[in-house]
Amino acid sequence: MRGTSGTGAVLFSAACGLVLGAPPARAWDVNALVLEAAARQREGEVNAGRVTLERIEVETELDSDGRRKKSGRRRFSVLMDRRGIVERDLLEVDGRAPTEEERERSRLEDVKRRQASLESGGARSDEEELMSGRVPLLDLYHRLQFELLGEELLDGRPTFVVAFRPRPNLVSKTVRDRVLNAFAGRAWIDVADVQVRKIDGHLTNPVKVLGGALLEVKAVRLVYETREALPGTWAPCREEIGISATAGMFLPFRREIRFEFSGYRAARPDAPLRAAR
Repeated sequence: MRGTSGTGAVLFSAACGLVLGAPPARAWDVNALVLEAAARQREGEVNAGRVTLERIEVETELDSDGRRKKSGRRRFSVLMDRRGIVERDLLEVDGRAPTEEERERSRLEDVKRRQASLESGGARSDEEELMSGRVPLLDLYHRLQFELLGEELLDGRPTFVVAFRPRPNLVSKTVRDRVLNAFAGRAWIDVADVQVRKIDGHLTNPVKVLGGALLEVKAVRLVYETREALPGTWAPCREEIGISATAGMFLPFRREIRFEFSGYRAARPDAPLRAAR
C-alpha cells in the first residue's frame, strides 16, 4: 500500500508541476482572433480545391404574419472550387424526380448566376452574393467592430463568442455594401482550430434602393454553421437566410431560405460533375 501511495504522490506532484510550469494560454486580442479565423476560412476554401457535395435548398414564402404560405425543396449534386459553385445537377424536387422543364429552369438559373458573378459591383452580382449565404469574414472584417464576450461549448467543443456591430461612418457604394455595413450579431470561433463555427447576424436598420421605390429590405436574419467536412478543411453544413422586404413600394414579401450541405468529397481538377459523383 505504501508503494501505491508513493506512486500516486509522485504522479500528483508531476501533474502539478506540468500545470504550474506550463506556458500560459495564448491571450487573444479580439481583432487578431477574428482576422486569423477569417484567414483560415479563406485558406480552407483555397486548399480544398474542387469538391463535390450534396446541397438541399428549401425556400419558404411567408405571409404578412410570418405564417408559411408556400415551400419548395430541391436537392442538388454540386461541384465547387475556391471561386464558388461550378456546376449543379438537379436530383430531386419536393421528394420526386425533376421534370425536364425543371432541369432546364435550373440550368438557366446557373447561367444567370455565372453571368452575375462576372458583373462585379452590378445589381445582379449583389443579389447573387447576398442570396448565396456565403459569409466571407475577410470581406466583413473591415466593416465591423468586435467584442470578445467569453467562451461557450458548441457541439461539445470550446468556442470563443464574439459580438460584432458595424463600424461608424462606413461608405456604401452598392446594395451589398449597404446590407453588410448594417450587419450585427455574434460569431462562435473554435478555440483549438481557430475556425468559424457559427455566425448569427441581423440587419440593424432597413436598406433602401432608390429611396425604397425599387426595393426596401426591412429585415435580414442570417445563421451560418460549419463543420470539418474534409481533413483540415472546414466548410458550411447549414445556412439560413430570412428576408422581409418591399418591392416597388407596394409588393411586400417575406422569405426564408435554408441550405444544407453534406457528403463533401475531393474531386479531380478537371472532373465534370457527373464524373465526379
